[in-house]
Amino acid sequence: MAAQVEALTSATGLISLLDENERELQFYGLTQLNAVTDRFWAEISDAISRIEILYEDETFPHRQLAALVASKIYFHLGEFDDALGFAMGAGELFDLTDTSSYVQTVVNHAIDTYIARRASEASDIDPRLEAVVERMFARCFKSKDYAQVIGIAIETRRLDVLEQALVSGDTQSLLSYVQHECVDLIRSISVQEQVQELLFKVHMQFDTPDYEAVCLCLSKLNHPKKTAEILEMLVKDQNEDKILSAYQIAFDLDANATQEFTKAVVAEFEAASAAGDGASTPATQIASILRGDETLKLHLEFLFRNNKTDMNILNRTCKLLDSRQSLAHNATTFSNAFMHAGTTVDTFLRNNLEWLARASSWSKFSATAALGVIHRGQVKHGFHLLQPYLPVDNTSASPFSEGGAFFALGLIHACHGTEKVVTYLQDALVSYQGQNAEILQHGACLGLGAAGMGSGNEDIATAMMNVLFTDSAVSGEAASLGLGLVMMGSCHEATLKGVLDYAKETKHEKIIRMLSVGMGLIMFGRKQQADSMIALLIEEEDPLLRLGAVHVITMAYCGTGDNGAIRKLLHLAVSDVKDDVRRAAVTGLGFILLRSPEQVPRMVELLSESFNPHVRVGAALALGIACAGSGSKPAIAILEPMLKDSVDFVVEGASIALAFILIQQNETYEPKVAEVRKRFATIIETKNSEGVSKFGAAIAQGIIDAGGRNVTIGLTTNDGQLNAPACAGMLVFTQFWYWFPLAHFLSLSFTPTALIAINKNLKAPNLDVTCVSRKALYTYPPNVEQPVVQAPTKIATAVLSTTKARRGKKSVADEPMSARSEEAEPVRESESMDVDDVDTKSAQKKARKAGSDSFAVSNIARLLPFQEKHMKWPAGARYVPVKQGRISGVLVVKDTMPGEPEDLVQSMLPDDLVGEEESVDVAMPEPFEYPFDADSA
Repeated sequence: MAAQVEALTSATGLISLLDENERELQFYGLTQLNAVTDRFWAEISDAISRIEILYEDETFPHRQLAALVASKIYFHLGEFDDALGFAMGAGELFDLTDTSSYVQTVVNHAIDTYIARRASEASDIDPRLEAVVERMFARCFKSKDYAQVIGIAIETRRLDVLEQALVSGDTQSLLSYVQHECVDLIRSISVQEQVQELLFKVHMQFDTPDYEAVCLCLSKLNHPKKTAEILEMLVKDQNEDKILSAYQIAFDLDANATQEFTKAVVAEFEAASAAGDGASTPATQIASILRGDETLKLHLEFLFRNNKTDMNILNRTCKLLDSRQSLAHNATTFSNAFMHAGTTVDTFLRNNLEWLARASSWSKFSATAALGVIHRGQVKHGFHLLQPYLPVDNTSASPFSEGGAFFALGLIHACHGTEKVVTYLQDALVSYQGQNAEILQHGACLGLGAAGMGSGNEDIATAMMNVLFTDSAVSGEAASLGLGLVMMGSCHEATLKGVLDYAKETKHEKIIRMLSVGMGLIMFGRKQQADSMIALLIEEEDPLLRLGAVHVITMAYCGTGDNGAIRKLLHLAVSDVKDDVRRAAVTGLGFILLRSPEQVPRMVELLSESFNPHVRVGAALALGIACAGSGSKPAIAILEPMLKDSVDFVVEGASIALAFILIQQNETYEPKVAEVRKRFATIIETKNSEGVSKFGAAIAQGIIDAGGRNVTIGLTTNDGQLNAPACAGMLVFTQFWYWFPLAHFLSLSFTPTALIAINKNLKAPNLDVTCVSRKALYTYPPNVEQPVVQAPTKIATAVLSTTKARRGKKSVADEPMSARSEEAEPVRESESMDVDDVDTKSAQKKARKAGSDSFAVSNIARLLPFQEKHMKWPAGARYVPVKQGRISGVLVVKDTMPGEPEDLVQSMLPDDLVGEEESVDVAMPEPFEYPFDADSA
């Protein structure tokens, strides 16, 4: 029979059987047509009406077979809705286990249709469609393909199936998979919360739950009280293992949760455990960790002791750029700030007072604010460090440096604003009047935004709104941005309404532009909740409001890879009439795809060759943001030609993007590093290079060596969660296009790449972890050698060849024979030693190669992100980490030999950086004042 079917050259005879009156003949015809549909579907399609009649005939006993044949015909015709409809009518004859393209396509279309119906909360879903999906679930459960079940269950909002999948397989690994790979991709916030609640429920079904994962769920659900209860439960039994676990949970919450959440947890925890009574107990330690004090102290120690800043680069850049120009002065300021970010080392400023004195107006503002980047994290000494620059007795003498000091104070306390700092900066908003007030308010608003980021503090928001409504372009611009930073991710309706209404009323472009950024920050991570605002803004005639739509899309869907958001940005990138909107739209692609950076080079390759330079620079920044720290070769291949672009700001953007991508890379790991660094230096050294190109190259030099070469661009945390402050800092950094001082916000994206292990006393013991890889791949880049100026040498007198030959013969003839033979002997000895030396070098090379497969990494040392996969905790080590599966970041370790004396890592921070700010015994260094004269706006 199969041979007869294969021998058919036409289906006409089989089709004619459908017109017979005998049911058996019709059944035979359908059976044969079903077998040859893939070959003769075009011919059979002419008889589709006859097949449909048989299906609709309720007396026909083989209706399901007719439906299957009709479904296949419609599949080949591209009518997938009809194909699905008839496939559902085919019942069990529609075999889901078949791997043909027909079955796979119809099943995918069925799932997509079911997802759409469930998302619209339709109540009239076809039972036959549900039956197909249920059969699909059953097939996956039978094959134990739980990942596919989880994906479909989440998309279709079938939490019952999701729970069944979680408990059917390896529950712990599936819970981790859902938490880290699936939850953040859910577009609906309400469904995302339901999934988190389900994860919490499944976690708590274990006898010993994974409390770290449980607290992560609670932080996503914004349940500080339950989180505090878990922490209090872990410490009350005085069990060392539970206390260490509580410490690790606190460190992870400080890294992953918002400032608003951690402060709420501290308040609940202190109320439940009396952690605020001053005694040093596990409870007080946990409160200190949650406030960020311990993490900041450890990061300061790491960045200070491992600082490898190449001062030759900075000094040469400072010498080559004309500091009398504001652009050049700002470039050097930012380069220095980034290179020394968090290291507390301000040697360059102290050694270049003459250069510093040339700053004027807003350059002075930026130079003072740079102190906040350099000393970021010194929350115990912030006021003391900035005391020489802050106003005295509410009297302003130098508004630009004082405004910059306000900004610096906020950067020092970024995301960890204490009540003292917040109150001080709030008072500064109303304490100064007169013509210089807006400059001071500008700095205070930026400082408040940095210190109160993500706190949701409505008192700060109200103070910012009051400044905004004064309709001053200078102070209103900063208030707009600060408001967005403070209310970041809150989706606060009243704030959004007030911001949007004011954006339509004011005439100041600066204010409207920053309000558009602020709206994006407020909608951070809100996904579908932002769709209504996006639809409203995208139809506005004012291009600055359309720019707001771009920022809302970028922040609402940041890190999700959402196809709908990408389509909207691409549409704006190629169709909007305003260059600013197009540039921002292309840049936004980098934010949305930052978790799948391999897609970005392919997506923006054509855009990087656009005739519009704004689109090209947007493509460059998108590549830099998405591929930051990855050393992506496809991205570098696109960006390298852009360094020779004819438009200066494209060269600027390409330089910055390359610095993002190559940060912490050395020449062994990525050979292009040396070439790119040399290109940056060439741009700065070339006299006829455009000022904007030099500005970009100088900033790029600071970024590629940021934090003493010990930080990376960390838009996600070590646990894979979205790093909200880093994403916000990166977005605000891109606004340096309009306002240079905003470049300092890039420091919020800097994440120390360290191995920091601490014991139960929150002290760092001496320990080593093995890296099974070549050490040369992870070493610091060599410092740039300064060019050596050689003294002029005396030119030798010319001697004729005939004279030289005559003198040579005479000297040889006069020399005794014995002397000539004695001189010849050492030559032969030297030749023999050369051979021995070659053999020795070869042996040494082989020895080095044999021993280069692994090396030890000590505690509080640099550990690169791409190095972590090669790290191995030594078997039988004295200290073992409480949290498994991660080596980088702050790790709490358990001492398996508690009775033995501990060898601790000694702090290298100066004594004045270790004690409390209020301690009278601390001897602070002599105040260092910038050589700024009193000025006025």
